[in-house]
Amino acid sequence: MSTIHVYEPAMCCNTGVCGPDPAQELVQFTSDLAALKGLGADITRHNLTNDALAFTQAEPVRAFMQTAGSAGLPLTTVDGAVVLTGRYPSRDELTRYAGLADAPTAGAGCCGGQADAAGSSCCGGEDKTTDSCGCGSGDQAESSCGGSQAAEPVAVAASSGCGCGSSGCC
Repeated sequence: MSTIHVYEPAMCCNTGVCGPDPAQELVQFTSDLAALKGLGADITRHNLTNDALAFTQAEPVRAFMQTAGSAGLPLTTVDGAVVLTGRYPSRDELTRYAGLADAPTAGAGCCGGQADAAGSSCCGGEDKTTDSCGCGSGDQAESSCGGSQAAEPVAVAASSGCGCGSSGCC
């Protein structure tokens, strides 16, 4: 299995998912990272604020920082090779980079086709309505999810009927 490192710009906390209105891309990436780590992927995040030494220890990252600076982050490496810059990798990209091509993805059903640790739905085991996701739909999903995080949050396309959209609230 490959080793993945994601080098991120300076943030207020390790994940950037803090405060009243965290960036959606950080919420999604944090969710994707947790899901893949749960499948055994070797992925490490490096925040410029809390782990600056990591940026100097990897030659391709050091060279990138000298050329593009922190404005070019995030940067993703796989086994020491730069594979992506300027945005966070998607769950599909992380799955491919990790060599987990057969792993379930969000498209395979709510919570990657698996029940979460708390129960049978992806909203912490609480059946919110009768749809297959358990998150409700439309306005009900927004109020029932209310920003809470389940054991393994995932983004589900709004067209799937889950009602969570791509917010990953479930």
